[in-house]
Amino acid sequence: MQGKLQDGSIIISGVLGNDAEYKTVGEKNSSLTKFSVKVGETDSAVVDQKPKAIWANCQCWHTLARATARLKKGDSVLCVGKIETHEYNGKDYKTLNCSFVVQSMSECAASVSPTSETVIENTDDYEVILDDSGIPF
Repeated sequence: MQGKLQDGSIIISGVLGNDAEYKTVGEKNSSLTKFSVKVGETDSAVVDQKPKAIWANCQCWHTLARATARLKKGDSVLCVGKIETHEYNGKDYKTLNCSFVVQSMSECAASVSPTSETVIENTDDYEVILDDSGIPF
């Protein structure tokens, strides 16, 4: 899934293809985490051919990078950020520079923004809403 907000931010959701890659970079040892999210599939023109996956490359910096460093292959995430384009060897590459990441798993949920590192380990105190009737917005 993909979407665009009024301020130009992009929203994506999907499943991680590999474990997140965490490292420190630069003279200030800034934290950086990179991961790829499968956001959809293209339709195949050939009947017996598998559809091709559509991937979004994401990166997180500083506090958000440290909080997302433990993301694993198969985790479902929702990411919000701005697209950055950079050139490498004459080819343009696009990366989602995340400002917010929500991780969803069966036993645990995490919501992380640059200003907080919140992890909800036990979801027993939260109500499951199966439809949107009664939600005021």
